[in-house]
Amino acid sequence: MVKRFSFFSIVFLLLFSLSCSLLPWVKDPNNIYDWSSNFKEDVTYYYKSTYYISAINYTTTYNYQWKVVDVTEKTDKKVYTINDDGQTRFLVVDKDENLIFYGKDEYFSGFSEDEVLLEAPVTIDNSWIYKSETRKVSVIDTTVEITAGKYNDVVKVKIVEDDYYGYLYWSVSKGLIYKYIEYTNGNYTKVELIDVNE
Repeated sequence: MVKRFSFFSIVFLLLFSLSCSLLPWVKDPNNIYDWSSNFKEDVTYYYKSTYYISAINYTTTYNYQWKVVDVTEKTDKKVYTINDDGQTRFLVVDKDENLIFYGKDEYFSGFSEDEVLLEAPVTIDNSWIYKSETRKVSVIDTTVEITAGKYNDVVKVKIVEDDYYGYLYWSVSKGLIYKYIEYTNGNYTKVELIDVNE
């Protein structure tokens, strides 16, 4: 009995010392694969985009869809071919670059070209540059309720630029679920996931 207890104690301490990285529900901040689920082929995401013009108090909205048309898993990346409202785009979970980006092809061409949605290590205050923006992880594993539902696996990324600021909400299970940008002149844009057809 004592030997058995000691054995389990050692195993528990070993798991604890490894920060529980062997447990499936614990995400490794240094492994970008842990921060994106395997998106399924033929799933369609429906978004609502809103743009508000402060000077004339005018709001315009439109809906668009984002469909996963192909899924390719390679040794160094997961490539999702997307029909983005009629245009072909790529969502890539890149193990070598250790980031998730959205671009015109599957090859990462730099922070000024492809939109980097998340970069490892996924830890509070980790930051990266996208064009003239600074993006920084501000909250991890938060809960967000939007039109499409309630998600409790969300990373909140703060966006700062000279003329605007905002937030991007990345759900590990659903991808981009919400983005809000407010400009210094009072204008704002937001994109919200409103439905998923799986």
